[in-house]
Amino acid sequence: MQIRTVQWNIGGAHIRTPNDDAGNAGSYANENLAYIFEKLSSYSPDIITLQESHADDSNSQAQLISEQLGLPYFVNDAYDASHIAPGQKLCQSIISRFPIKDHSFSFFYNPHYRKIMEDGTEWKSHDKGISTVVVDVEGTELIVQTLHLIPFRKFGIDTQNEEGQKIVSSIEKLIEKERSPYLLQGDFNSPGVTLLLPNLASAELYERGGDIPTTPKGRIYDHVLFRGLRQTKDTLIDSETLTDHYPLISQFEL
Repeated sequence: MQIRTVQWNIGGAHIRTPNDDAGNAGSYANENLAYIFEKLSSYSPDIITLQESHADDSNSQAQLISEQLGLPYFVNDAYDASHIAPGQKLCQSIISRFPIKDHSFSFFYNPHYRKIMEDGTEWKSHDKGISTVVVDVEGTELIVQTLHLIPFRKFGIDTQNEEGQKIVSSIEKLIEKERSPYLLQGDFNSPGVTLLLPNLASAELYERGGDIPTTPKGRIYDHVLFRGLRQTKDTLIDSETLTDHYPLISQFEL
């Protein structure tokens, strides 16, 4: 059974124009969910994990994507107010062609860091967490998790001190370490997963690639890890997209 997955921080579906400076955060000012629909449709995915999707009191981008792509099952977890668009909630989402049998969401520890940037804007560490679902793939239970971690580099976080260890511990204890087959996709805000989360070394998680930039600024932030699956193609990173993170497209045999 072949399964194609997509991992993508869509930044509220805000994009730049092709001529805008990809390295300038202010370039991503145009909300264009139709562009997200089009790109996702071109990948023919079976399972999608999203970060920084948006929702308000009426609907969610995850539901609209689910309906547009004909992928009938989805979960959407709001974790904080959006810094991208006022009145929106930041969410992470899992969208699936296959039935979702179980779903849970848990928050990580948030030290509520604040930092004044050079342009005078204030950055704060948002509440973040992990979403877990059980996907029924023709009778086989596939555990899927997605997460969005705090930007350690931006806040100058030392993961070795007491506060940093508290953050790391809260993340590690919520990542599935035993059940299989298992898929973990997300925005880790870090280039090295095992360096950031050393206790995952015993969880027998694999990553093919992981050394190619996943953002226009050359950062390696997004990762696809798995256990009990065979990856049949190297993860494709679509660097032609106009969002501030690139989609990662993977193919597995279950």
